[in-house]
Amino acid sequence: AGLFSSTSYMDAVFTNGHLAVGTENKSIRGNQVESVPHWISRNGVDVFYQGFSCTILYSYTGKSFSDALNTVDPPPTGARGITPEYGVWDFNASMPINGFLNIRAGVGNIFDLKYFTKRPVIYPGPGIWPSDGRNFYVTVGLKI
Repeated sequence: AGLFSSTSYMDAVFTNGHLAVGTENKSIRGNQVESVPHWISRNGVDVFYQGFSCTILYSYTGKSFSDALNTVDPPPTGARGITPEYGVWDFNASMPINGFLNIRAGVGNIFDLKYFTKRPVIYPGPGIWPSDGRNFYVTVGLKI
């Protein structure tokens, strides 16, 4: 068994710049860079036993702004504003069947968390991009 973690803290801010908003240029100096959360963390446990392995993973992404103006309250389209923080649990397992065949299965978003990761302005239209709900997968690997 083993624990693992990959965690980062980013303080990405604009050091200079202006953005045209209507008829005025607004300074974005000191604003957070859009879509860059302060914290991103992936943490988990791996277990190995006689060829069988399984992993449980917790993935956390902190809140971020969707635009350089750091809009807090979204307009009716939802295209700008804060993208809230979220944390998702995943599980997968793998087992060899024989010397050349392997099967792997997993569950993504175990607790079926409802969250979103983007607030697009243009394609496919203004609004939010919802995440996938709980999902399952099975793969078969063949060594040749």
